[in-house]
Amino acid sequence: MTTTQHLVPRHLPVNTPHRFYRGGERILAFRGLPVPDGFDGHRPEDWLASTTRLFAEGGGGLTLLDDGADLPSALESDPREWLGDAHVDTFGVVPGLLTKLLDSGERLPVHSHPDRAFAKAHLHCDNGKTEAWIVLDAEPGARVWLGFRDEVSPERLAELVEAQDDQLLAALNPVEVTRGDAILVPAGQPHVIGEGVLVLELQEPTDLSVMLEHQRFGLEEAHAFLGLERGLALRSVDRGPLTPEALAGLRRRWSDVVGSGGALPAQADTFFRAQVVRPTGPEPVTVEAAFAVTVVVDGHGTLVTGAGDTGGASMDITRGDVLLVPHGAGSVRVEGDVTVIRCMPPYGTPAA
Repeated sequence: MTTTQHLVPRHLPVNTPHRFYRGGERILAFRGLPVPDGFDGHRPEDWLASTTRLFAEGGGGLTLLDDGADLPSALESDPREWLGDAHVDTFGVVPGLLTKLLDSGERLPVHSHPDRAFAKAHLHCDNGKTEAWIVLDAEPGARVWLGFRDEVSPERLAELVEAQDDQLLAALNPVEVTRGDAILVPAGQPHVIGEGVLVLELQEPTDLSVMLEHQRFGLEEAHAFLGLERGLALRSVDRGPLTPEALAGLRRRWSDVVGSGGALPAQADTFFRAQVVRPTGPEPVTVEAAFAVTVVVDGHGTLVTGAGDTGGASMDITRGDVLLVPHGAGSVRVEGDVTVIRCMPPYGTPAA
């Protein structure tokens, strides 16, 4: 594969592995696609620019590009053109990011994700799973839940998990969400996405989940607790409390951004970045070069790469388009009545 092939954005095909919970129709509608014959209702996640595999459920998830190459192989073929020098020098030939569209056709189970320290110590993995939800659509009254309202002792947590009843959900902070919300979910915090929500999700590139609530979804213990002994897995859970003030600090309104700006709280930058790009009036907005999963969340417009340099590209974009833009494509100019969210890895460190 030659360098010039990397210099233009590439449309990402739908990549919806089978999951244990229901959903997926909102993803297809957002992407402008019909529901196919034989749709099984268990395709609730679209893994975008994924170099990550499912922990269980068949181990799928890798992105295949339009030329048939899997994304890890494409990155290996020309890492600096894809990811940029600073990223490769800091993180190597891995994006360090998994981006998804997620459609909750039913309430998800109460679960949490290990942080980096726990993952390194017990799961032989450098990444935990801090994540963030950018709400693209939500039914009236839709909710998510995040963090325990009160401190939960280790003994009480074990009791709640053993009971496998509604007490777990009742112990969490409920949060009503609407389109335009963004919420950072630190690793360790127990959480739930309720029925009727479409989110653009950024996360560390793992599929490590501790399923505190698992029986009603038919999950076996080895899946629910990452192959660990239950008591050890529960040590990864933040037992709270997540106070109202702390919860407020994890929330933003991405829809309030004008021009360009961050969609998430600043503490997310250690793990990933989400940049809203929204021109106002006739003036375009130009943003820096980056390896970016670029999702058109509203309207119609034009995306121009290379800022007019030789080898740049111009393409019409519309709601539901998902593009993978290599760092080597150069700076990006967005024009028109359109809103784009660029999902990017954390900043790398430029060489001295």
